[in-house]
Amino acid sequence: MGMVLVGEPETRRTEYFLRAAGELHKPVQFVDWQTAGGMEFHGDVVKLDPPSYKSSDLFQMKDHLTSFHRQMKQLEKAGGIFLNPPCEILRLLNKRQCKEILMENQVPVTEMLEYKIENTEQLIEAMKRHRIYSVFIKPVYSSGAAGVTAFRLAPGQGRVMAYTSCVLQREELVNTKKLRRMENAPEICRLLDAVLSLGAVVERWHPKASFGGKSYDLRVVWQFGRCEFVVARSSSGPVTNLHLNNSPLAFSDLGLSEKVIFKINSVCEKAMSCFPELRMAGIDVLLERGSLKPKIIEMNGQGDLMYQDIFYENRIYRRQVEWMAQRKADGDR
Repeated sequence: MGMVLVGEPETRRTEYFLRAAGELHKPVQFVDWQTAGGMEFHGDVVKLDPPSYKSSDLFQMKDHLTSFHRQMKQLEKAGGIFLNPPCEILRLLNKRQCKEILMENQVPVTEMLEYKIENTEQLIEAMKRHRIYSVFIKPVYSSGAAGVTAFRLAPGQGRVMAYTSCVLQREELVNTKKLRRMENAPEICRLLDAVLSLGAVVERWHPKASFGGKSYDLRVVWQFGRCEFVVARSSSGPVTNLHLNNSPLAFSDLGLSEKVIFKINSVCEKAMSCFPELRMAGIDVLLERGSLKPKIIEMNGQGDLMYQDIFYENRIYRRQVEWMAQRKADGDR
């Protein structure tokens, strides 16, 4: 019985996880995703990091995700003791399913519109029906802001506006690392039709709390029953993902009251209780402007890479290695 990391070579995730294992003198076998198919773990304690894809075309990413689902289903039967089981990672990867589970358990979340909206015409009809004129559109299966579009409609004026990091080029929907603002209605409609064709969730664009003149939300890494790390992600625009050149803030700098921090922890704990087999998740939390009430935006069963941690204490990965080593020791008895 051993400890195994399935991931990509030469990535920050792999480098710093193996560094944590080395510092703790715990041997970990690394397995490349390229060779993980058909593996048998024979009771090994296993962590599954996400694969990376070179393509930035979201239409192609749909095919990659199909392959990823197939691999995860195979690994589910490989006999391992998983840090996060493949089935739970997949449940969180499906944004709609994850949010529905949270809602069924009365966890406060950002509001989701109709189950299925397949084109811009249906989107605008739904927004007018609900009198919600600012929304986020997100592919059901995506991460890192891929395909995410913030869309605003001025009712009665016919004016529209969108913020997104993706661009429609010929037959490709290309994800970039730059957020851009769009105001040309036909161009926006073509883009939204493309994003919605992937299968998407539509959510109310809730006003976020602000700090230093910028709005922010939180990425919480929750593992082994407690909050392990929090970073605030601030932006002058609506999309806060840090890889879009947005600014990370130390959680302590926000000056939040103990009452608000308690509520954040309580909401995250309740969200994690909906997925009892998960040991870790990256949880995106919105604090409502004014009230600072926390709402879950989404959860990620592989959302534990925090540069603000790995370059300093690396405690997220150290705790994971310690947990895996303990499970290995228990199994060896």
